[in-house]
Amino acid sequence: MKINVEVDIEPEELRRLIGLPDMQPLWEAVYTRVSDGDTELIQSLAKSALNEGMKTLDVTSRFLKGFVKKDKEAEKKSPIKTTAEAAAAAAKAATGTRRRSSSSTKEKE
Repeated sequence: MKINVEVDIEPEELRRLIGLPDMQPLWEAVYTRVSDGDTELIQSLAKSALNEGMKTLDVTSRFLKGFVKKDKEAEKKSPIKTTAEAAAAAAKAATGTRRRSSSSTKEKE
């Protein structure tokens, strides 16, 4: 069963419906202080944004390093490490079966 509901609502009405606080006065105060040239506020905002950005970057790099480490461990355990080596092994196996079949036909003659 599918139920589709369309709601025509303004963002302000949705905010009130969900119960989120009205942040408009706060952002107006911040905008006023920044436009007046409050360097302490600007530096504080930039510092917190930079710190949070660096934390996100650090977490992301640790996450990706974990994947690389697992991939390298899997390569060590795998007998065939690359696609090129797999293709070479398949070609070698195919060549070996051809030789066997041609030699067995000569023996039959």
